[in-house]
Amino acid sequence: MKYMNILKKHSAKIGVAVSTVAASGMAHAVDVSEALGNAVSSGQSNYSIVVVGLIGLAAIGFGLRAIIGAMR
Repeated sequence: MKYMNILKKHSAKIGVAVSTVAASGMAHAVDVSEALGNAVSSGQSNYSIVVVGLIGLAAIGFGLRAIIGAMR
């Protein structure tokens, strides 16, 4: 009975604390999803840059080989 009286007395404070913690958790969840979205788009752009670089390097290599082969 003693605990019920204490709970009734402090129920407003407990409710505010619980709602504050829940709201801050939701705010962090939005930040995390935005950060993940930014990381995915950054990774995709880096991947495309690497692919273009490798294709360019291969083209230069084949071109130089063709030039050296024609000089012989």
